[in-house]
Amino acid sequence: MNTGKAVLLSTAIVAALLGAAGGAVYLIQRKMTQEHRYVRFQPALPVERPKNAEEAKAAPGCASHDEHRRAKAVLAPAALALERSQRPVLRIALEPMAQDETRASKVGGRAYWAAGREYPRGPQGRPLSLLAQIDLAAAPKMPGYPERGLLQFFIDSDDYYGAALDGADRGDRMRALAQQKGFRVVYWADASAPEIAPPAGAAGDRLPFDPAKPRRMKFSADYESLGNSDVGVDEALGSDPQELAAQYLRQHPQTEENAEKLADEVADYLDRSGHKLGGHPQFTQSDPRQAGDRRVLLFQLDSDDEMMWGDSGIANFFIDPDDLARADFSRVSYHWDCY
Repeated sequence: MNTGKAVLLSTAIVAALLGAAGGAVYLIQRKMTQEHRYVRFQPALPVERPKNAEEAKAAPGCASHDEHRRAKAVLAPAALALERSQRPVLRIALEPMAQDETRASKVGGRAYWAAGREYPRGPQGRPLSLLAQIDLAAAPKMPGYPERGLLQFFIDSDDYYGAALDGADRGDRMRALAQQKGFRVVYWADASAPEIAPPAGAAGDRLPFDPAKPRRMKFSADYESLGNSDVGVDEALGSDPQELAAQYLRQHPQTEENAEKLADEVADYLDRSGHKLGGHPQFTQSDPRQAGDRRVLLFQLDSDDEMMWGDSGIANFFIDPDDLARADFSRVSYHWDCY
């Protein structure tokens, strides 16, 4: 190959390489430009834009969606009252136990019981069934609760699962619900003593759960404000949820929802159902307490795939805060209702 041809070939190769590099740079720049335009103008998920300043404040961010944003906007006049009503709560998730453990935090199963103490029995002499027990030393600390010991809940297998619901319709409702005849709340400050086998309890088909299939408790600490069925909710909010929704619509006529739908959203936001220790109660019917009652929620068990209180009901145990501070569980009120 002569010198002239070699120079021409080298020049052509260099030009081709430069052209390829330039094309690659162009493609990269174009891709970056397209991605930038997509991020800027095409949100990955559709976002409902706030219609006014109050809704903009309620929204956590322009690129996120808060399903309770509108309910929070409706409740904005009562935000301070809701904040002040917050209480600590241990939310409880239940999972199967491969093997029953008598000192574990659980629903169902065999209760820890030490010798020398009479096992709880119902009015008919039947041994009560262990509904739940909580190892307080193993659970996250709860203000006002004992820091250690074993807290147990027993119920009977009668028509009302041991609750004095018939007597509660006469006279002092909460006092009647505190008569621990068909149920018992037991506290062991020290559960290290050797255990004895408790007598066989009631048949599982007469209870809201199967005692032969215990489920372990898993706790998560949180706070929550009072709920939509609490006896003091209207006073705390300054009005009932439906009136607050109607007021919101009068102030925001451009809102496309009606008062009933907004009230439902508020009720959903203030729903306090679920399994938990402490916090605020939820009811399918109504709060058994009267306004001003000092009793607070001690423990709540809801209906789920493995537990059914009547027709999808909820069970609650209430205690006076002074009794709780003394670890005195002899006056706990037990209530449940359903649809």
